[in-house]
Parts: sequence; structure tokens; C-alpha cells
Amino acid sequence: MKVFICMDDEDCIEKLSELLYQTHMKEDISIDSYDQFVNIAFLRQRESYDVAFIGDRIHGDNGFLMGEYLHDANPECLIIYIGDDYAHMHESFRAYGYQMFLKQELPELFNGEFQRIWSHYQKLHHEEIFYLDNGGTRRFLPGEIVYIENGRFQTQVVTAHQRFYGHFGDLTKTKTKLLKYSFFQMHPRYFVNMHYILMIRNGELEMKNGDCIPTSIMNKELINDAIQSFLSSQ
Repeated sequence: MKVFICMDDEDCIEKLSELLYQTHMKEDISIDSYDQFVNIAFLRQRESYDVAFIGDRIHGDNGFLMGEYLHDANPECLIIYIGDDYAHMHESFRAYGYQMFLKQELPELFNGEFQRIWSHYQKLHHEEIFYLDNGGTRRFLPGEIVYIENGRFQTQVVTAHQRFYGHFGDLTKTKTKLLKYSFFQMHPRYFVNMHYILMIRNGELEMKNGDCIPTSIMNKELINDAIQSFLSSQ
């Protein structure tokens, strides 16, 4: 995870960096920190950032303007603004802020709210490695996968426009991880991303890529409950 920090409070930068390293020791974290306003030309020369912490005011300059610069250069970055009060909360959301926190809240932030930010980051960047039959590997984001079909000797990963044949290192662990991305075992052979369900018929699902997936008769009620729960959450 690559982190950008820009504030005019060096003690706050140090505290924030320590909290990041302590909270996520298992994650490979790289931090670029600055105590002066950084312009867009400089940001465009840098690598992409995953998460940014920006002060609302930086030596009198507008931190929200820097957030807009950062968003222009790196639109997928999660931007969190840090301030002394919530007077400018509305500005943070106009400047693509994912959240805003007070400096004095930082220790509590990492015990609670940051876990939500962390989970969101993981969902955006989580990838599963698939070993292809013809050699090499392919990394899949959960949102790319329409469904996984596991046969007796081979696993097939189906995306909106392609099919890949091979195997996962541990299919059971992969499925367990994908459950939190709205996947469900619709049939002993088919593990389906419910975001791609187009139509529900008696005994089968029509997917948005045109494929039809059979559903398990034995687990009909369980499958219906899972689909209804998914639909109600959208």
C-alpha cells in the first residue's frame, strides 16, 4: 500500500506514520510525507497512491485544493482529510474526500474508523492469482469474475468477455475470500458473482454475459435467501 501524507504539523505526520506501521505490520507500506503544499505537476511525476492523508490547511494553503490535484492525477486514491475542527467538512466531500477526521481523533481512528477504510481499500485492490493451463498466471479482481466453474480436473474462470482455464492455489480459500464480494455457491460446480445475475428462472440463472447457470435443487431455499439478501442490500 502506497500512502501520501501532507500536513503542516510534523508531530501529526510522525504520529500518523507510526500508527500506519503499527496497525498494518503485515502489509507492505510505503509512505511519502511532506510538510509543505505539493502542486499537481509534482504529483503527476510520482507513482500512484492508494491512500492519502491531507491537512485541511497547510501553512495557510487550501488542502482541499491539493486533494483535487491528487484526484486528477490519481483518481482511484482514497483521500482522508485531517483538520482541527469539522467547520470545513462540506468542502472535504466536494474535494473527493472519502472521510474527514480531527487530529486529536487519530489514535481512536485506527481502532475503529480506519478499519472501514482499510476494508474498502482491500476490496478495491484484492486480487486472486489463477495458474493458467498454458503456463503463466492471471490476477483477477473479484469484480471481473462472472462465475467460477470447477470440474473434476480443471477450473474455469469466466469474465464478461473471456474464459480462462487452470487452477487456483487453494480453491476453498479463494471461495472463502470471495464470499464477502457477493459470491455464492449456486450449484456444486458453479460459484457465482451475484452482481452479474440478469434474470432468475426456475432452476437456473441467466448471467449478464449470456451464460445460463443451473442452481442446486437441494439448496433451493438457501440460494433464494442468499439472492434476496443480496438484492435488498443493493
